[in-house]
Amino acid sequence: MTGRPRSTDVDRRLESAALMLFARGGLSAVSFDAVARQAGVSRTAIYRRWDTREALVAASLRAFRAAAESGLEDWTDRTLDAILDIFVDRAAAALDDAFARNLLRHLVALGPDGEAITHTYLAEMIVPRREAFSAKIREAQARGQIEPTRDPDLMQDLLAGALIQRLLLWGDLASGTDPRDYVEAVLEAVGFPRRPGSRARE
Repeated sequence: MTGRPRSTDVDRRLESAALMLFARGGLSAVSFDAVARQAGVSRTAIYRRWDTREALVAASLRAFRAAAESGLEDWTDRTLDAILDIFVDRAAAALDDAFARNLLRHLVALGPDGEAITHTYLAEMIVPRREAFSAKIREAQARGQIEPTRDPDLMQDLLAGALIQRLLLWGDLASGTDPRDYVEAVLEAVGFPRRPGSRARE
């Protein structure tokens, strides 16, 4: 016998509530009671969907990432310049976003208790995009746009490291550089081609 279909609206409310609590106070702030109160639903609705708070937070991060990348499902069919344009827009916005900074801080701070969340985030959200971006870098190297001796994985490590450092350590204290200019400068320093309209190092 088929049960009643799950409400996608309730799914979204629960994921949004869990993500908000996680960004505010880390994993310890995400109890099923707190999520139910924040979302305005019963605890039973949560138990029908997730067995643990780790599974709920992982689902919330997955939904958040999907929403943030909505419209980019075909990004691997785009040119490198088009992908980098989108990256600059979204990375610069994240650098100015207190919620994004808090979310990243608590994600990095998970430690052993959050291994399941970290594994899901890396395996399902980061690794596939990283592998596809490496393929784009190799295509650009074959066309002579990027120095062929540069390692695509290392380029991405350096890029992510600079942005994460900026988000985690500086936040609102970062000054002197417009977020877009900063992202453009990091891309160029890492080895990506300078694009028309870039203001980096002008």
